[in-house]
Amino acid sequence: MNQQDLLDRAEITDLLHLYCRGIDRRDESTLASIYHDDAIEDRGEGIFYGLASEWRRQTLPLLAVFELTQHCIMNILIDIDSDTAQGESYFNAYHRFGEPPETQDDVLPVEWPSSGTEMILAGRYLDRFERRKGEWKIAHRRMVCDWCRTQPVADDWFAQNPNIYRGVPDITNSRL
Repeated sequence: MNQQDLLDRAEITDLLHLYCRGIDRRDESTLASIYHDDAIEDRGEGIFYGLASEWRRQTLPLLAVFELTQHCIMNILIDIDSDTAQGESYFNAYHRFGEPPETQDDVLPVEWPSSGTEMILAGRYLDRFERRKGEWKIAHRRMVCDWCRTQPVADDWFAQNPNIYRGVPDITNSRL
């Protein structure tokens, strides 16, 4: 592996991490910055398949009904071939459900658990990255789910420690 391979891997890995930050902080500009304009997002038949920009348009409003989310990336494998790369990265995605949306319009076709429920979804992102005009971005993403667990929220520890700093899904408050 040469120095350019290391630089390319670092740039691609940053994209994966920026996705997590963008989705958890509900930040459209961060999410838009990691995809090519013609990028495809594939979440599965009947869930979503189409332009990543359209996926963002549909998904970001949906995230507002979650009290919080946290996406983590691990086991990152990247195979680079000139200006294209294939990536497989494992993810764990935590979602704490708030109140169900008032309308089902523009909501992904999934069953909505009750408030006070948390879901942990684990799987892999299968990505094709392309370097265009010297910049790596996602050209195609497929999300493959391996397992899921839904359970009641158990956060008694916070009640016992009320002065602990709590995270918020607000990109403008970078300290939390």
